[in-house]
Amino acid sequence: MTSKRSICTAAALTVSIAAAGCVSVLPEQPKPEAVYRLAEPQALAELRTHVVIREPDAPRLFASRTITSQSPDGGLKVVSGVAWADRATRMFQVTLLDAFQGDAPGLAVDDVTGVSGEYELYWRVSEFSLEGTEGVCELQLTLLDGRSRVPVAQQSVSARSGAAAKGDLARARALSDAGRLCVEKAAGFIAERAVPRTDEADESLDG
Repeated sequence: MTSKRSICTAAALTVSIAAAGCVSVLPEQPKPEAVYRLAEPQALAELRTHVVIREPDAPRLFASRTITSQSPDGGLKVVSGVAWADRATRMFQVTLLDAFQGDAPGLAVDDVTGVSGEYELYWRVSEFSLEGTEGVCELQLTLLDGRSRVPVAQQSVSARSGAAAKGDLARARALSDAGRLCVEKAAGFIAERAVPRTDEADESLDG
């Protein structure tokens, strides 16, 4: 006589197999037609002291590889067919590191190196999406003292860039350009506010 336990076990196994079958037939996400990076900075700022640049924070939709478009009612949707070559926050960090002159007295340093700097940048990507044919970017910047981590200066920078042609490929390039413009403004803010400490300047004169 078949026990109730055997019947329950067989039923559970049947459900598990059916569930596994459902998972296996789900359609794969379409691969993007093209991937993009942020455009390279054109105007390089000059640092007077070392600044540690961390990867910025961002809402999930703005932090990933997806490119999003904002509808008139404020909703966001993923633009199919195009994507970023890397997560957007990492691209912002790398582009900002490249936005400073390499032969200046100060350098922008990636935080993963473990090198300390006189200042440190905490920042957030608060907007990075398409509005119609325009790319829109906004960054919230906080420059911290490298020793005490006390805020020294704060600034919000934003930029827009229009698509040069129709289609999602041109729109993605416009968003890439908007990101570059934002980064250049961020670099200018950092270069202006990150000044060498008086005590270090005095030590260099005494030496």
